[in-house]
Amino acid sequence: MADPTVPTIDFSPAKNQLSDVMTQVFHGHQPRIVSRHHGKEQMLLVRPDDLVTMLGKYRLDVRAVYDAGEVTLRVPDMGVLGFGETLDEAVDDLLVELRAYATRYFREPARFMATSRGDHAAALLRFALAGEDEQRLMLGVDEPGQGPAVAVAR
Repeated sequence: MADPTVPTIDFSPAKNQLSDVMTQVFHGHQPRIVSRHHGKEQMLLVRPDDLVTMLGKYRLDVRAVYDAGEVTLRVPDMGVLGFGETLDEAVDDLLVELRAYATRYFREPARFMATSRGDHAAALLRFALAGEDEQRLMLGVDEPGQGPAVAVAR
């Protein structure tokens, strides 16, 4: 078997040396794979902020509909909606709904990963690890006619 690209440590030594492993991962910015049962089970240890950098900038595909004093925002790939009388209210509502979806997703990932929603993992992880301001930026929503991610239907 070829040498792993990401350093791997067996579970028992990792458990016994957890402080050192965490120091390497956290302070040394060195991801580690922890392996057990001869490599049949593995997990990745990585700093959350390093993971955000690794996942890169992400912009969700958000569509907007402006109609009779109401704004509806949707993320078509995820089926998540936000509503409001103004764009800001719809953005706030969409952020609440996306956070709720991400919370449900990561509480029961196996349930979602076994469906077509498995494709949402990277985007939701990137969203979940972002701060509130960055989450808002990930929506890429501006006033009608100003932002390319906004589709205006009348």
